[in-house]
Amino acid sequence: MTTPPGLAAEDAAVYGYGLVLAAADGSIRAAALRELAAHRARRDAAEELWPGAPAAPVGYLTTPDTPTSPVLLAIRLESDCCEAWRTEIGTARSPEIRRFCLDALTAASIQLQRWRTLVPGAPFEALPGFPPQA
Repeated sequence: MTTPPGLAAEDAAVYGYGLVLAAADGSIRAAALRELAAHRARRDAAEELWPGAPAAPVGYLTTPDTPTSPVLLAIRLESDCCEAWRTEIGTARSPEIRRFCLDALTAASIQLQRWRTLVPGAPFEALPGFPPQA
């Protein structure tokens, strides 16, 4: 069994929000702390849903295109969670897991849109499951 994508994304978000907080100023600090707590709680709940899953990779893998702005990094973290939970919904084996995945996708989607309002012209990708805008 591999680590479920949603669990791995939540673990990466917990680590990633630590990076966001390290660079955050007072204008976003409270929101970043709130999201860190939310992702930590979701990760812990996901671990209970998949008790036999191997541990998620530690940390957040950065690439040359990883944003250095804390808000842009938060946007990336939430986008990654959206994609992972959308994938999980498609493979959910029980109504309980499907509901959890849907709730996690909804929470990440809402926060993604909140972060995007702080950056005019922020990178925009269609929400998972929606066609790209023409």
